[in-house]
Amino acid sequence: MDAKQYMAGVFDRASGTYERVGVPFFAPVAAELVRRAAPEAGDRVLDAGCGTGASLVPAALAVGPTGRVVGLDLAPGMVAAATAEIERHGLTQAIALLGDAERAEELLPGERFDVVLAGMMLYFLPDPPAAVRSMAGLLRPGGRLAASLLVRSSPAETELLALVERALEPYAPGAGGAPFQHRLSTPEDLTGLLEGGGLSGVRCADVVFEVVIEAGQVWDWLWSAARRAALESIPPSLRAEARAALESALTQDRYVLARTVRYVTGSRG
Repeated sequence: MDAKQYMAGVFDRASGTYERVGVPFFAPVAAELVRRAAPEAGDRVLDAGCGTGASLVPAALAVGPTGRVVGLDLAPGMVAAATAEIERHGLTQAIALLGDAERAEELLPGERFDVVLAGMMLYFLPDPPAAVRSMAGLLRPGGRLAASLLVRSSPAETELLALVERALEPYAPGAGGAPFQHRLSTPEDLTGLLEGGGLSGVRCADVVFEVVIEAGQVWDWLWSAARRAALESIPPSLRAEARAALESALTQDRYVLARTVRYVTGSRG
């Protein structure tokens, strides 16, 4: 199984709890991504790796009934959740499809977009330069690509994840880590990535989001997104024991984590 299909499976299994464990993070990060991409009424938007619709919904509201928003995701559960959100908001201008954004030209022949969104997904891909080239190729002249990535953890998050790793080591080695294929951790990394994809006027900006996690939420939070990949190696018969071991090791009732998200935007000439 290749890296993309593996991560698609992880997020498919996480789709039922993704951003639903009482620890909001991806929704505010996505709202800021849409704000920076600045889609306008009537625009056409592609949301690559749309997840449960955190970017798709605000983008659809921004383009209005005369626009169009297409979400693509490799995880069937995410597409189902995004579709439910589209229906809940009555967004006839939006659709979520199962598919790979790198093959969007095959899935959506002849379509071009004013905005492409790539929220919190580039570091999971085996070949980010190829992905950016593909997504940039879907832009109309003057169109914009906007991406977001988690780039830096606060000391509090580093400490918490180290504690998680120590507590769960007997059950799942590496449980405190995320399965990133690439770090893309510096502004130069991201600027080079977008410029290599043929985009110009590339800009990076960091925004810090405060995430509050109660001790009783930590286990479910870990399972609700990418870190689930490590935890799935715990045999089901041992998961209750592993959860108890983690919760007994937590040293605080509440953890306040400052998470730095880097936004990068560029335009097609």
